[in-house]
Amino acid sequence: MAVQNRGNCLRCEMHFKLLITQQTPFRGRNLIQALLRGAMAAGVSAEIVGQHSADPESVLMLYGMGGADRLPLAESQVRSGGRLVVFDAGYWDRALTDNARRYRVSIDGLHPPAFVMKGNRPDPSRWQCSGLSITNTGGNPGGPILLAGNGPKSNAIGAQGWSEMKSREIRAAFPGRKIAYRPKPKKPAERGVSCDLVSTCSIEQAVAGASLVVCRHSNVAVDACRAGVPVVCEDGAAAAIYPSLLADAENQPDEQTRIEFLHRLAWWQWSPDECARGAVWPWLIGVLNAGV
Repeated sequence: MAVQNRGNCLRCEMHFKLLITQQTPFRGRNLIQALLRGAMAAGVSAEIVGQHSADPESVLMLYGMGGADRLPLAESQVRSGGRLVVFDAGYWDRALTDNARRYRVSIDGLHPPAFVMKGNRPDPSRWQCSGLSITNTGGNPGGPILLAGNGPKSNAIGAQGWSEMKSREIRAAFPGRKIAYRPKPKKPAERGVSCDLVSTCSIEQAVAGASLVVCRHSNVAVDACRAGVPVVCEDGAAAAIYPSLLADAENQPDEQTRIEFLHRLAWWQWSPDECARGAVWPWLIGVLNAGV
């Protein structure tokens, strides 16, 4: 899978199948079409397909792996030994206009925690362009434990009952501590969660007032990382540096590790504008060639 640069044109031996199904949402379609335009500009072999049979010789790309019409195809591709690239809502800049907003990237699954910290440390300029800050507040030691809930899509693909179970684990592990449950924005609150209050303030306020953030794979963990608030998470990008068990909650990364993680994570999300220009392709093919 060699990669060659010829002028402004990127050459590689991979063939990319860009999947758009009937249920792929508008933003996902827009992103996939932008990826195709960028591939053509960069000289990458790619095509849009409406269906996909497992193919170890191709790279399947799609938006929203949790979609009922995409999850089986994605899982079949990975089982075949083929590569999979998944896009979904970004870690930050999610509220920008459609072509400027960011979409996160994962390789061979829903989330990239096994890959983010691998390879040479990247140029920090991409993080610096975000305009975001990294602080070391440590959270509010006397504040509640913030439990980030799951949405219906996550519950449909394996997370059903997780928030209820985790709230009871928190009660047992931290007796006397209050739990602030934060449902997925604009989604129904999950049933059975044991909590003292439901968090409705801004995510920045919720994180800043927490003594610990607990989540399954929420981007809230990345918000807490920027603020220096302790985190326990089982999956998602932040699982690359944070403990997964409540019993290990004291084993938090130091500031330099957090900074490196955020610098790296900035390369794991891209906008449709960047994709249409072909900017994502050298990075993506480099990651795939590195064997991560």
